[in-house]
Amino acid sequence: MEFSRLMRTPLAWVILALALFLLSWRLLETLETFSGLTIGTLNRGLTHHLSLQLYGFAAVLILFVTPLLTMRQFSEAFRNGSYSLLSSAPLSLSEILSGKLLGIMAFQVLLILMPLALSLSLIPGTSLDLGLLASATLGLALLGTCFAAIGIYFSVLSETPALAAAGSYGSLLLLTLLGEDSLGELGGNLHLLGWPAHYLHLQLGLVRSIDLSYFLLLTLVFLGLALHQLERRRMA
Repeated sequence: MEFSRLMRTPLAWVILALALFLLSWRLLETLETFSGLTIGTLNRGLTHHLSLQLYGFAAVLILFVTPLLTMRQFSEAFRNGSYSLLSSAPLSLSEILSGKLLGIMAFQVLLILMPLALSLSLIPGTSLDLGLLASATLGLALLGTCFAAIGIYFSVLSETPALAAAGSYGSLLLLTLLGEDSLGELGGNLHLLGWPAHYLHLQLGLVRSIDLSYFLLLTLVFLGLALHQLERRRMA
């Protein structure tokens, strides 16, 4: 239901059209860069370049898009009073929260499949490492789920969608900066708290338990916080 409601909005189709255009442009740039490499500088195959460049750009797109998708999930219902009807339904708070998350994830699947489909379109002309593409796709899916959980939490916190989006962007920016090497020694100590390093391993085909645990734990933490806020609102 959440997915179908989202797909009835113009925003969803604008996002999909813009994402496809930008990802297609990024694919062409990646191919142009790869074709210009000499034998001496060509230390990785085309699939590695696609995984790093195309999937890296897709991660940035999902980072910017997800708060726009999640900001109205609860905020708008709180503001117009429709949440009282939703909370009176024979559903637990965890089921309501899971439904919202699954709706966002279903839309994200369309975005996640775009870089995969664009990469697979090159198969007639070249050989690709399908295992590496699968790893990068898994990383993108985990990243999108984590971002969705963060966005839903801030939507639960505020009755104003704009404030919910601002909180989501602020948190995602912080998690991005924590993973940057430019923070020096302090950044090195906090390196594991940021998502870029964990996502990079999956882009490189390294499916490690610590990276999977990071995304799973971060998702569960923010979903747990969102559930706690909903319980407090019900008891108030």
